[in-house]
Amino acid sequence: MKSVDIKFKRLLMESVDSISHSFKNHIEEQRAPHYFLAVSGGCDSMVLMDLFHKQKKPFSILHVNYQLRGTNSTMDAELVRNTCLKHDIPYHELKHDLSIDLAKGGNLQQLAREVRYNFFKSFLSQTPKALICLAHHKNDQEENFWIAMSRGGGLRAMAGMKTIEGSYLRPLLEFTKKELMAYAIQNKVEWREDASNKKNIYTRNIWRNILIPELIEEHPSLSDSIALLQKGLAVQVTADRKLTCKLIPRSPRDFQLSWNTLSKLHSNQWIELLDQLKVPKGLALSILNLSKGENGKKVILKSQESPYQSVWKNEQGLLFEYANKKNKTAPSFKESIKEALPKVFSKKEIYLNPEKISGELSVRKWKTGDRLCPIGMMGSKLVSDILKDAKTPTHQRKDVWVLEDEEKIISLVNYCIDTRCVAKKAPCLCIEFR
Repeated sequence: MKSVDIKFKRLLMESVDSISHSFKNHIEEQRAPHYFLAVSGGCDSMVLMDLFHKQKKPFSILHVNYQLRGTNSTMDAELVRNTCLKHDIPYHELKHDLSIDLAKGGNLQQLAREVRYNFFKSFLSQTPKALICLAHHKNDQEENFWIAMSRGGGLRAMAGMKTIEGSYLRPLLEFTKKELMAYAIQNKVEWREDASNKKNIYTRNIWRNILIPELIEEHPSLSDSIALLQKGLAVQVTADRKLTCKLIPRSPRDFQLSWNTLSKLHSNQWIELLDQLKVPKGLALSILNLSKGENGKKVILKSQESPYQSVWKNEQGLLFEYANKKNKTAPSFKESIKEALPKVFSKKEIYLNPEKISGELSVRKWKTGDRLCPIGMMGSKLVSDILKDAKTPTHQRKDVWVLEDEEKIISLVNYCIDTRCVAKKAPCLCIEFR
């Protein structure tokens, strides 16, 4: 038994050295002008602080006090604050009474995450190219896999977290909780245990404290198998992301995905596409169901993060409409008298009988109910029907203009002219649109 204990201690010692070496490599690979460390006071984040302190990198500590655990919340904050004072480390604390948010309804962990990440983002906005460092570890990855799978999550959810994702760095992902605790003990890192981690009232705690230990007891190599599977899933997710990235314009603007392209995307690629567009996942099915609706149907995205405001169905596919388009100005026009009619006509110039014009000419956007008598037709026709017959994309129809006099519409600009005003001989009035 003693020989087993000695061997186990030796393995832990080796893992402690490995943590320091691996951490140094990650920091060298992911250099930043400043690092903000999310430190709760627990073992993992206090180890993260110790590792940074030994590397002598420019960093600050961010601590969120949700004020949910009374004295324990206060003591957590005091530990982190005092450690920072001891080592002259900049310390920033957010006091947020989460109980007020919970009284309005919602999931505790989700609300806490929103508060936490909004706090992080406020520092990222002030320090360009800085990184937020998080103390997630290998056990967190395994828990995420089982939770995602139990909820029917996609490949990316089951693939787990990446070491670097945007402005977030997780340098401890390859190490277990036991290895981090071994590091803390050997390096005399002080930490506090969160008693709520033992309460099996949250989904994560049930997996952490009951289900995963029982699974591993039955299948000792299960954790290694999960880690291997997650690596494979991560490779697939990366490939899917690269593929869908090519479908999106580099600079946000209106763009369309053809039905042929959409038919070739599997479910994970579709989710990756929406993620890159910052479209809420809850709208994924609604957007796909547009294919069953009429042309002109749309889904409004209602996302503050996405540069796109809606998705439209047309005959060719799905069109993603850019949210920040500049309002198109009314086309200007120049009037002149021509002594001869041209042999070839263009949509930029129209030739009118001045005797058929009543009063001043002006341009305005078309509206519901507008009619005119297009050349070659008997009677009048709705502008809306003219645009539909011309297969003008629905999202573009609002930017169509009409030229009118004081009695009637003379022209649907760039589409057709009212036959009642067309010049049949010279001299005539030429309207040139600019």
